[in-house]
Amino acid sequence: MDKIPEHKTSPFHAGEQQVQERLGVRDKIETFARKVVRDHMPVQHREFYQQLPFVLIGTVDLNGRPWASLVAGRPGFMTAPDDRMLSIAAAPLFGDPLNDTLKAGADVGILGIEPATRRRNRLTGRIAAVGTEGFTISISQTFGNCPQYIQTRSVKMRPKNRDVQGENPVIRSNKFDDRTRSLIETSDTLFIASAFSDGREAASNGADVSHRGGKPGFVKVEDERTFVFPDFSGNNHFNTVGNLVLNPRAGFLFIDFSAGDLLYLTGDTEIVWDGPEVQAFIGAERLIRFRAEEVIRIEDILPLSFGFGEFSPMLDHTGSWTQATETIAAERERNTYLCYEVFDVQRESDQISSFYLRRKDRKTLPLHEPGQFLPIRLKIPGQDSAVTRTYTVSEAPTGDHYRLSIKREGGDALVSNFFHRDVKPGFELEAMAPRGKFVLDPSSDRPVVLISGGVGTTPMIAMANHIINEGRRTRNFRRTIFIHGARNGKVHAFGEHMRQLAAQHENLTVHIRYSEPGGDDQIGVTHDSEGHVDIRLLKQVLPFDDYDFYLCGPPPFMQALFDGLTSLGVRDERIHYESFGPATVLRPYPHSKETAAHGPIGEPVPVRFAGSDIEVAWTPDKGTLLELAEASGLEPAFSCRAGNCGTCATRLKCGAVDYIEEPIGPRGDDEVLICCSTPRSSTGGSSCGQNQGVILEL
Repeated sequence: MDKIPEHKTSPFHAGEQQVQERLGVRDKIETFARKVVRDHMPVQHREFYQQLPFVLIGTVDLNGRPWASLVAGRPGFMTAPDDRMLSIAAAPLFGDPLNDTLKAGADVGILGIEPATRRRNRLTGRIAAVGTEGFTISISQTFGNCPQYIQTRSVKMRPKNRDVQGENPVIRSNKFDDRTRSLIETSDTLFIASAFSDGREAASNGADVSHRGGKPGFVKVEDERTFVFPDFSGNNHFNTVGNLVLNPRAGFLFIDFSAGDLLYLTGDTEIVWDGPEVQAFIGAERLIRFRAEEVIRIEDILPLSFGFGEFSPMLDHTGSWTQATETIAAERERNTYLCYEVFDVQRESDQISSFYLRRKDRKTLPLHEPGQFLPIRLKIPGQDSAVTRTYTVSEAPTGDHYRLSIKREGGDALVSNFFHRDVKPGFELEAMAPRGKFVLDPSSDRPVVLISGGVGTTPMIAMANHIINEGRRTRNFRRTIFIHGARNGKVHAFGEHMRQLAAQHENLTVHIRYSEPGGDDQIGVTHDSEGHVDIRLLKQVLPFDDYDFYLCGPPPFMQALFDGLTSLGVRDERIHYESFGPATVLRPYPHSKETAAHGPIGEPVPVRFAGSDIEVAWTPDKGTLLELAEASGLEPAFSCRAGNCGTCATRLKCGAVDYIEEPIGPRGDDEVLICCSTPRSSTGGSSCGQNQGVILEL
């Protein structure tokens, strides 16, 4: 076993460190990289290069322009005389810019890649010597690379002994012709060369060449000189992106695996860190846009033949430009009801069934975050008008469908009973884009504790699935503890799904508690303990650590857990919860600056419900205007109680309100959302005259 020395200095230069800092991985990757980035090749890496039939090389020309190149030969054309030297017994291909940049003392980046096994290794160094039989490289840094996004291909030398210096057709330009554009737009693989040096003799300086892969079409040509592609999650070294931050020049190599053409490009790049396209392209961490300065295409020059195997499974977690374009278009219709159809129905338990929805026009769905809910509108026979409701999307984002897992409430629960009784595949309804603030905190990397009761499991399933999906995509699995309480196995939904996830991922722990287990329930098989989910269970199950807590369930369930957690010293901001049922407010209502400015907090504000001819005095202890209306015997329409769905929108005839939190639900210019608002004042310009604070048409 090769002993890996721990570096005393950082293996990264300032650009790489800047990107790592920006993305919050600086300390973690620094500690890791000091152990795995070597200044020599271990035996397995020396043997790896010796068995390869080709290698990628990154160099820089006299004008400071990077180029990505390919050198080929029969396996064994590369050897390692010692662990700090790589000898390559081959010449550059005809027309390859490497013919001009291959000089002793030049910086060089090397990428050894074996498509059939997805193995790859990277090293950087300098050209030590150039001779008639090839050249040698003195190594500065070397490390293994992950297999993500590599498509498998078999590789062999072409049957004829081709003269790699033969004069094949060479097309030079500063823009893309039709054949060049077609090659770029249909590629599933590219190689990018970059370079940075600040003049110091640092191992982190120099040239580099790296692989990028995606679904065919992942590179989009924007005009005759420009293309853009998504940059997916990698090893967090950010060698390429770090170079581009400090030196935006880059070189690209595209391979026509069928015709044998090689396409070389050099020019300038732009890193797009955020924006609609980044957000809409599933899996994209950022975009890299390239504008060509010089384009060289050499026809039928490749001395290798490639046989396609299969796409990387990692591509399942990435999108496409078509999908991204449709997503951006869908975002412009977030507050518009669009037609959806149910295409599948699955029974999850005796009480809960899942309904799978897709847009009737089959277009991509608007963006959403796990934990959000879907506002829907549907027609029910016997009802004078369409009925609106909101249901949590119980699946992580997929881009092509939503899953609503709805509990049969029984009694006079109009919509849930209708779904369970009458909704079948082919049923049509309307929906706006998902919304809601009960989502994972993207700024935190603390372990997550998801705690739910009953049908409150639906947002937690979406969050857990999303965490696992992100872990698969980024190889960074966030520690997650999933705790759920149900009456028994008959009413418990998604139990087997969560147990399978936990069995597959060691960073996920699942604890299920049944309060009234049935005859078919067995501890250790269907559930882990018996009783109710309470603070004592949390103290037993959770190791000592700093957590982010997410709660969803009936109000008494959440209130007891909230009070128990805060009594243990957990700060309010670490406890996130979903409104579930009437008046779910676990924290005391905060009072806005506007409230303080317009009158004493304890001052009563007259509120008149004009449509019912009821007038009452509001004080802070009365809660929201919705709660005030309910306490007055009224039954306003509502759903989320968090300002997210717009169901409670009510016309404000005069006066003004303050929002506990600025709502995101739709409302008209003359409407307010009474579920999350309070009346502002009984006097002054915000009132309706003397002793008339707010008048609502309710």
